[in-house]
Amino acid sequence: MNGDGVALAARGFWPRLWTAFAALGLVWMPLVLLRQIDAYVAFLTPMQLLRDAALAYVLLLLPAALLAAFGSLAAAALDRLARTAGRGGILAWALVLAPTLWVCLWQLGSSAWAWLRSLAGDAFAISPAMRVGAAVLLLALLAWLVRRFGLTRLMLRLVERLADLQRPAQGLLVVALVVVVMAPPTMLRTNPVATSTPGPARPDVYLITIDTLAEADARVCGEGPGLMPELQAFAASATCFSRAYSTSNFTTPSTSTLETGALPWTHWAVQIAAPVAAPLQDPSLARQLREVGYEAHSLNANLLASPRHHGTSASWDSAVITESDALGNLPRVALTRLGATTLPYWFSSLLPFLDTLDVYRQGDKHPYAAEHTYRALDPLLKQAGDKPRFVWLHTLPPHDPYLPPAVSKYKLLPRGELERWGDFRAMGDYAPAAQASIDKYRLRYRESIMGADAALGALLRQLKAQGRLDQALVIISSDHGESFERGFLGHAGERIHNAVLQVPLVIKLPGQTLARRVETPVSLADLAPTIADLAGAKALPYADGRSLRPALQGEGLENRPVFAMAMERQSRFQTISQGHYALILGDHKLVHHLAEQRSELFNLKRDPTELQDLSASEPALAAQLLQTLRGHLASAEQRRDRLVAEP
Repeated sequence: MNGDGVALAARGFWPRLWTAFAALGLVWMPLVLLRQIDAYVAFLTPMQLLRDAALAYVLLLLPAALLAAFGSLAAAALDRLARTAGRGGILAWALVLAPTLWVCLWQLGSSAWAWLRSLAGDAFAISPAMRVGAAVLLLALLAWLVRRFGLTRLMLRLVERLADLQRPAQGLLVVALVVVVMAPPTMLRTNPVATSTPGPARPDVYLITIDTLAEADARVCGEGPGLMPELQAFAASATCFSRAYSTSNFTTPSTSTLETGALPWTHWAVQIAAPVAAPLQDPSLARQLREVGYEAHSLNANLLASPRHHGTSASWDSAVITESDALGNLPRVALTRLGATTLPYWFSSLLPFLDTLDVYRQGDKHPYAAEHTYRALDPLLKQAGDKPRFVWLHTLPPHDPYLPPAVSKYKLLPRGELERWGDFRAMGDYAPAAQASIDKYRLRYRESIMGADAALGALLRQLKAQGRLDQALVIISSDHGESFERGFLGHAGERIHNAVLQVPLVIKLPGQTLARRVETPVSLADLAPTIADLAGAKALPYADGRSLRPALQGEGLENRPVFAMAMERQSRFQTISQGHYALILGDHKLVHHLAEQRSELFNLKRDPTELQDLSASEPALAAQLLQTLRGHLASAEQRRDRLVAEP
């Protein structure tokens, strides 16, 4: 063994730990912060950002210690087997430095890619296959470095460079620990609720939301057979709303609306990692129901839809993130136990290989099967209790990857195409020439809808067999839709056309047997006020929606404006000047792009795919709807200033 090898072999567990920690803390973490800082400062106060950064920094000790321990164990085993002291020490350093260098280089490439996308848009979207290609290139780079310098010399150079960073890294650790002690995270908890005196018997409430379910594809309220015969059969003794709209185009804002009855410009969970504004977290729907004697339970497959993410978990008796087969979901779920922090998003980029591994380990199976969430309801149903229950179940399919279960796979698209997770491209823009390929994506998506319907039907039959369904209030809907048109695949971003906004909505009153159909446009913001009203709970103090009780009882429903919005670039701490806003009134829809001061007007009855802008041919109507929208924006700005502008 040469001198370099002896120098490496002589070092033990603690030098390896601090070397890995210095690299992760002073190389990887600044790259993560640089990439995400513009999003974080849009919804975190400086103290909240400092707290989350300090927490993330302290938690980096865990992967650093795991790497150092694994390296030490492997070194001891090799020395014992080879009976040559010292060679194990070189292996130990390799096991520590290789993955550390990997994640730092990966984060550098990921941040550079994100910067390119910010300049060129979704033209720089990356597919699973491209991700694997990037991993291969990174491996090739590491192999070249080993060949060029030799493994031992390369490791020694890295250790020497990182040794200079160990003391600054340790000093920052002390600072981070002080910050965490001064501003500790709120651990996941449930707060006791003082219930009112017993009143009249109240029905159980089941709110079932199926992620990414577009009404244009599901056709639940349409005539004739559709993709969801189970839900259509259920709607035959319920009220079907043919024009129900989400309040946004992705999960975080729309499900925050479900909990609060507030539109995104009121609750301000408008970025992917943003929680609900603090004043709205406690008086959520679950809290109001618990105050009148309900138990409240959330069983949720999507972290973004969970009360743990929204900051409302204390309002629930339980807020469960249900089982999944995705390895990458395990650390994210574990980090939610620290309460409403951004830690799941800090560490998502530390373990990218888990997500890539899931793509190929799962193969042709969706890792978040709906049955996982529905099975999680069984223990709850077996518990005896004299309280009515409010249960919110949120399943993920048909959300991408569009991997339908065996019961519906190949019913619309034959074998041989789009069969495995790695076959699909990422969400984003696509060229007109790709439309034929995107149409095939839509067929797999529709097969996924059929699979979701089969799982839903099994749940409804189970509840009926147990005598729980007929006398319950049951609401079935979605958080948003999905686009396979207008050059855009998926959801989120800046588009708020009908494909990503219009969702199914079926509501069955206790004991209802008569089918009703409502054509008046309604909003997901109406669901929480409706549930509170029908359950005899207090009104939600910040709700923008209204109770749909009149329509459910066969009465007329006033035709009010329905609003939806995409506000990911708008900070909750600044005057509203960004975002894209839709106002739907009757057959007309106005879309206003605030930063550009540009509007579009569509007649949804004649032009449901919104291809013909009428703003020039019907300027008076466009001006009238824009005036209404601006009035509501002004009111939203007043609320913003009052609710969230101050830390």
